[in-house]
Amino acid sequence: MKTIFIKNMDFHKLPEEVCAAIGNFDGVHLGHQKLIEECKRHNYKSAVLTFNPHPSVFIKKIPNYPVITPIDKKAEIIESMGVDYLIVIEFNDKIMNMPKEEFMANMKKMGIKSCVCGYDFTFGIYAEGNIKDLDENFEFYEIKKYIYQNVRVSTTYIRELLSIGNVSEAEKMLGRPYSIRGKVVPGNQNGRKLGYPTANIEYKNYFLPETGVYYVEVLYNNKKYGGMCNIGHNPTVKFQDILRLEVNIFSLDEDLYGKNIEIFFKQRIRGEIKFQSLDELKRQLSTDKVLCISYSLTNE
Repeated sequence: MKTIFIKNMDFHKLPEEVCAAIGNFDGVHLGHQKLIEECKRHNYKSAVLTFNPHPSVFIKKIPNYPVITPIDKKAEIIESMGVDYLIVIEFNDKIMNMPKEEFMANMKKMGIKSCVCGYDFTFGIYAEGNIKDLDENFEFYEIKKYIYQNVRVSTTYIRELLSIGNVSEAEKMLGRPYSIRGKVVPGNQNGRKLGYPTANIEYKNYFLPETGVYYVEVLYNNKKYGGMCNIGHNPTVKFQDILRLEVNIFSLDEDLYGKNIEIFFKQRIRGEIKFQSLDELKRQLSTDKVLCISYSLTNE
């Protein structure tokens, strides 16, 4: 797959004419995957057209808008689906305020001959453009809403599931476990003092699931390990204003500082608790680990 970044409004022509699936694709969930598969069915090279940063950075004025799939992860998933081109348009105030006619003219300039969109896709200033406009200007294919187990699959719904810690249900909607990739950075060493050393992860603007303890799988150096992950404020030891993402990796005793790992969330074990003593916390961690290992054995 060839990735093309459109920056500074430079809508240059692509090497080949394409059929493009267009959208934000945060999550690249089952509904998004249906759009992408459709764009591969027609008589052009396949492409995915998306935006970076997330439009909410400008539309909702949220500078560090949390995302399910940062652009690097999004690109990996899309490439794994056999797409020929990934077109990443730099989203900014000019793109947000671009009239729909100008946006479609730029699409044609790039060599987009055909496009695939969801039924509710909008574009242009004040979201004035819609699928009717695309149907009048391109070979157009509309994808209806994707229903899984009587629920419409959407990024909004997946965020709602993650916000209550239901990572197992989110996995069904994504078609893969929800994961966070980040660098291991120094922490307070509290886990090591308790007998459960943890890797503290720099999660940047990933969308964090609900606070609590999770059974996870950890990818490091092309190998997967079981693990116990905590998302929270460390209320028992010393409350932290900024949420911490820490993972105790089973069967791995290695200095990971500065290394990148990926955490795959499989099952929430419990919510965050403020314990009355460190001994009480240690006993609970022992119980948590046994439960995580049982999940690990069940999923082998």
